[in-house]
Amino acid sequence: MCSSEKGKSEVKESSKGKDRLTIMIFKGGGRVRTVKVSLGFLIGASIFLLFYIVATIFVTNAYFSISRDTKIQARTIAALTGELAKKEEAIGRLRQRSSLLEEYIKEGKECTPEPMATIDYTESSSPKLVDINDLEVKRDRSEVKVNFKIVNTQPEEDPIGGYIFILTRMKGREKSEVWVDPSAQLRNGRPIDYKLGHRFFIQRFRTVTGNYTLNKVIDDPLVLEILVYDTDGGLILKKVVEA
Repeated sequence: MCSSEKGKSEVKESSKGKDRLTIMIFKGGGRVRTVKVSLGFLIGASIFLLFYIVATIFVTNAYFSISRDTKIQARTIAALTGELAKKEEAIGRLRQRSSLLEEYIKEGKECTPEPMATIDYTESSSPKLVDINDLEVKRDRSEVKVNFKIVNTQPEEDPIGGYIFILTRMKGREKSEVWVDPSAQLRNGRPIDYKLGHRFFIQRFRTVTGNYTLNKVIDDPLVLEILVYDTDGGLILKKVVEA
């Protein structure tokens, strides 16, 4: 019985000895100190140290990254604050100029007389048979040139013919001289003989040109009156414009 228990004890001690590391420390005077360390403890300590180093590196990098981002954001905020202050100052100056401009415009409206109304209207027969399109008036001192299209506005585009006169006078003067193209005598502001006008016969449209040479240079606005008669002498269109 004693020999059996003794054998088991030796086996246990030998197995425990295999799980431990022996560290020998040499001191002065030839003395040696022996320290036994468990292999499991050493492995655990190594793993903990490894995780500690990795965690330290990660936390350090994160700290420097956040610090760098914070500095960049601080500089950005400072720049934006400066720009905002400049824009607010510019807006203040614009508001001041706007108020001064409004006062100037208000004073100008109170002092400036109302301009004369622009003349532009058309009178036509019913139903409307023709119309005037693409009207152009060119003035060069005493020369006046008028171009336009006489357009057939009938739904079926049946051919239509007639005569056209262009009358010109100075705006705002009731007794102003009237220039007529083609030349014709007037009665009550209308040509006496309608057949002296520009002859036209169209199915769709035709371009008409009128040329004036006034007896003097006129810089004031002119009023043009285009009269269109049918072949029987009926007035089918009257267009008045300012040039």
